[in-house]
Amino acid sequence: MVTLKEVLGPLWTAAKHVFAKPYTFKYPYERVPSALQENYRYDPKAGIAYPGSKGRHLLRLDKCTGCSLCDIACQNIAEAITMVYAYDVFLEMAESAYAELGKRGSPVTRAVDLIAEGFTRYLSDEYRGGFSHPILPVMVDLKAATKTQSGYSVRLNADAVWAHGLDRLVVNYLEDPFRALISEGYEVRLVKDESPDRAVYELSKDGSSVTLRVEKRNLNIPVNKKSYFPSVDYGRCVFCGFCVDACPFYALEMTPDFELSSTSRVGLVYNPVALAGPKISTNPPSINPIDAIMGWLRRKLG
Repeated sequence: MVTLKEVLGPLWTAAKHVFAKPYTFKYPYERVPSALQENYRYDPKAGIAYPGSKGRHLLRLDKCTGCSLCDIACQNIAEAITMVYAYDVFLEMAESAYAELGKRGSPVTRAVDLIAEGFTRYLSDEYRGGFSHPILPVMVDLKAATKTQSGYSVRLNADAVWAHGLDRLVVNYLEDPFRALISEGYEVRLVKDESPDRAVYELSKDGSSVTLRVEKRNLNIPVNKKSYFPSVDYGRCVFCGFCVDACPFYALEMTPDFELSSTSRVGLVYNPVALAGPKISTNPPSINPIDAIMGWLRRKLG
């Protein structure tokens, strides 16, 4: 026969735990304490690795020489590191061609639109076509034109376009626009190829022409005259730290910044400027408002 104590005992035990402080954290609605707040780093001269968290990399641009040893160390492990240059993209045209820019049906307008579309479309996951190393978004501003001796120059990008080389930049951004222009009767001609520093293309149709100039940006780092730096794809990185061990110039560390989630594949690729910046935590998006409110109450009530 079941006694009253046997019935009420478990209920009393459960009631006590309702008001007890929980032992778990509901991440990302609540902060998770980290045991290690120091950066993982390696001293190549002493041959000593200092313990620390292995999260997002910290790149010291003023110490990076562009030797590619971090890239080599990552090969056959994760292939997450790619050495990249910073590029600027310019559209140059005569005054008569610039006057046609924006007019419907103008060959100049069509050429500029297709080139700009090549950059913006590549940023979407649906269009990436399996490329393993995308870059961060390019800001297109076709209104900021500069007057030159021969006409006008329009800078296509506000931030640098990062790519392993001119050939990769053309494949990623310009191959499809060039193909579309040719199919519409345009002549696409490579005027000058000074890879990896510079390339000039001429796009012409019906007497109107636009010059596309891709030029490497000099970041003016004294120890890295090539302006050649690593970017990291965190969709591939296994956080082994071998790249840090391989750097002989103290240019790479790994920080406790582990919140690297993104709603897009492109957002997982950090270019050299992003790696050199301060902590850039990207918390996972909150999709449950009730959990977010409960997490806030638990933090306030202790």
